[in-house]
Amino acid sequence: MKFVLAVILCMGTGVTGMAQLPVPSDIGDVHPRCFGKRMSGEAVRQLVAQEEWAQQVIYKTEERLSPYLDHCEEDPEWLLSRLQMYWKTRSTQVYIDGGKYDHAEGEAPVPTVRFPGTRDHRTDYFTPRLEDVKPYMDDERGLYLQRRDNKQWEWADMVSSARIVESVNRNILEIARDAAFMYWYTSKEAYARLAFGVLDTYLSGLYYRAEPTDLSHGHHQTLVGLTSFEVIQEHYIAEVTQAYDFLHGYISANYPGKIALYSASLQKWADQVIKNGVSFNNWNLFQAGHVCRIALVLENDSAYKNGKGAQYYLDRITNQNSTRQWSLTKLIDYGYDPDTGIWNESPGYALGVLRDFIRFAAFYDHTFDIDLIAKLPVLRQAVIAAPQYLYPNGYRVAFGDGHYGKLEAGPVLYMIENAKKYGKETDEVFFTRMLKTLFDENSYADGLNGGHIEDLFAEAPLKVRKDIRPGNPEDFTSPLFYAPNTSWLVQRQGTGESGLMISQIGSKGNHMHSNGIAMELYGQGLPLAPELGNGPSYFSAAYAEYYSQFPAHNTVIVNGKSRYPEMKSNHAFTLNAAYPESGKREGNLPGFTFSDVNFLEPETYSDQRRVMGIVSGEENGYYIDIFRSGQREGKDVKHEYFYHNLGQSLDLKDKQGNPLDLEPSSKMAFGDGDLMAYDYMWDKKSVESEEDLTGQFNLETADKTVTMNLWVKGERDREIFSAMSPKSMAFRHGPLPEAFNDLPVPTLVIRQNGEAWNRPFVAVYEPALNGESDIRSVDYFGENEQAGIHVTGRSGREDFILSSASGDLDWKYKNITLIGTYGVVSVQDNNLKMFLGHGRSLGCGKYTLRAEQPASLAFEIDKGQWYVMTTAPACLNISVNDVKADYQLEDTAGNSYRGIVDKKAKQVRFNLPVLDYTPVKLKISD
Repeated sequence: MKFVLAVILCMGTGVTGMAQLPVPSDIGDVHPRCFGKRMSGEAVRQLVAQEEWAQQVIYKTEERLSPYLDHCEEDPEWLLSRLQMYWKTRSTQVYIDGGKYDHAEGEAPVPTVRFPGTRDHRTDYFTPRLEDVKPYMDDERGLYLQRRDNKQWEWADMVSSARIVESVNRNILEIARDAAFMYWYTSKEAYARLAFGVLDTYLSGLYYRAEPTDLSHGHHQTLVGLTSFEVIQEHYIAEVTQAYDFLHGYISANYPGKIALYSASLQKWADQVIKNGVSFNNWNLFQAGHVCRIALVLENDSAYKNGKGAQYYLDRITNQNSTRQWSLTKLIDYGYDPDTGIWNESPGYALGVLRDFIRFAAFYDHTFDIDLIAKLPVLRQAVIAAPQYLYPNGYRVAFGDGHYGKLEAGPVLYMIENAKKYGKETDEVFFTRMLKTLFDENSYADGLNGGHIEDLFAEAPLKVRKDIRPGNPEDFTSPLFYAPNTSWLVQRQGTGESGLMISQIGSKGNHMHSNGIAMELYGQGLPLAPELGNGPSYFSAAYAEYYSQFPAHNTVIVNGKSRYPEMKSNHAFTLNAAYPESGKREGNLPGFTFSDVNFLEPETYSDQRRVMGIVSGEENGYYIDIFRSGQREGKDVKHEYFYHNLGQSLDLKDKQGNPLDLEPSSKMAFGDGDLMAYDYMWDKKSVESEEDLTGQFNLETADKTVTMNLWVKGERDREIFSAMSPKSMAFRHGPLPEAFNDLPVPTLVIRQNGEAWNRPFVAVYEPALNGESDIRSVDYFGENEQAGIHVTGRSGREDFILSSASGDLDWKYKNITLIGTYGVVSVQDNNLKMFLGHGRSLGCGKYTLRAEQPASLAFEIDKGQWYVMTTAPACLNISVNDVKADYQLEDTAGNSYRGIVDKKAKQVRFNLPVLDYTPVKLKISD
């Protein structure tokens, strides 16, 4: 069922309170209106006559209802008797103990709605077919259910039944909704009788139910709904309100005295949803959706003595603030970063919020002809920012409680519709290009279509301009993107399967994990170093003990104890420096990105710093990872570097290519005082070694083997572990073939006994195919605060990566000098690339880049062509033999920079302004 705010088109044109979001002054007196202000039976009949898909909707609805009509012809109460109610006890007050059902008491004059067994959905029992549900089931033993393991039927206590009560009731209410629609469509009273019996029983029983009481006096008391442990799970509000709306004429004609009771039940339901829940995240929108559905089928405020009609409830969700239900404008201000357009939750939740806000904007547009995109510009920015979540394969990242999935086209489609309606030509072109670039043609095919009752009431189809051509994915992403409100940073180079991407995440916002500075790595079309997701359930031991904790992430754990609160977390990393500028798409140095972040690990009071970069070129490219970690008071017992990678195998070797002599190990265990998460790993093997190591993770598929090559610098007092970790639960909807989703994840753990600040974890990762590599060798240099990597490619290119914990020290290695935190020098034949990620100076041989303040700088010679890039005023120094000549640099814009010759030093200095990556030409004259 689509979120109701997308289709609330029933409002009148008069509005009040224009200083806030408008609310209709007159809801009208025509039912139904749950799917729009133009719900015409004649229009639906015309659509059915013209469109095969619409005919199928009617046919399948009739087909589904047919057996229940037959049952109810013999026994009018056949369907309603299978509702999960307190048929005998007629309890009014439910008691829970945290997330579990305890008991119910009290007595109403009619059967009341039964409450489920747990907040968690997991159960050992099947949800029964309606034919197998015992009629009028209200037994102290619980529910009569079939076990999943041995298929035997038995009585299951309420807690063991989990949420089966909700599943059975929603199934029945869906049937009632469909029958109510068919009555409205055909006027056949058999449909009305089927629907009315269910609706009357349910709403009458709800009227006498009170808010459940939590005996533990805990957090659950603030979440609980009338029929579910969470107010956001009251999803059958949709079926109930739609059934009531389609059946309203029948009720008014035959049972007019019932309408007051039904209205009171719906008001009670809405009040409970507003009273409880969570205000600051996606819950708020779910709650608003539930309340809005109820508001649509109520009458004007003036129809009720308590004044709680359509206007009252619409105003509550749009403009009023309470502890657990904020206004939509306050929610936007709280959750969205206006600069980046990113919502402060993990990706799946953030994009769900965007979808629902855009649907709400569409509702206002369709109803009032009000452009909320103009009034709330952060929504436009959020649609523009959404592709930043994407890997080069088109799947989004999966940090926190996320999973890998695709973007939805809906927000982009509405932005095109909005642009057409309000004359925003530039926006129409931009979002049409985005649509055609990132989404399949089926997402914007001409014509109406659908498979559900609500689709019969859809708006006219959007006509997408055919003259606008698609662009490239990189038109809608950037080489680096940083979202402070989620502590998330992305680096990208290249596209498609050969592209490279790093996703780094701290713990800031909602649905986040306890993970320190974690990262994902992409390669060969897959997130090879993945997030592991949220486990089987938020309420499972596996989620609490493993999936949400440090050892399930690619991070570093201090003393076996690193952890802090997950879910709603406030432990962000600090961005020290990065290149290029966040969101900057053009004018960047190709082939290089870089980030430097700090993190205070609160459990052990430890400083952590992670420097990461991408180095790419004509070859595949690779990742740099330099992770420092040290306990502030010197209480460094151990620091453990965790790295998970997809595959069936992990092969570890020494630098000479000999397999490491790994032996079974009982270390890394809760019994040693480590986190309980360590016990979730198995097949642990280890060897003590201070030597450099190499390795390969291999994922064998039907047509290829996807490889991640790795090189790690050795240090004294180290122990190397290989282990298997639980499967990643983030692969629910691709991009892995389904057969691979249940594979355990091979894991490399490097234990550094003692401190790991001056003995950092230094690693190189290279995605490849079939065990091949473009890297011939990896060597290391530097010590203590200086970490250097020398990568030699098979093409003969040599890359020197220098990283210093102190950006002020003058570091010299061979003919390379660095004053800064990160620099890369690449040499091959007569070609040279110098990239200073952050610092004041980088030199190689006769060329030196300098800046007064730390900046990102670059100088390149490629087949005789020179290039420069500066993010701050800087100078390029070149050693020369002819100190009498006149030297000038000219850029492509025609600007000339005259060289200043230092005759004594035999150098020429060119003072450069801030420059995007640009070609320059050296001119020498006498």
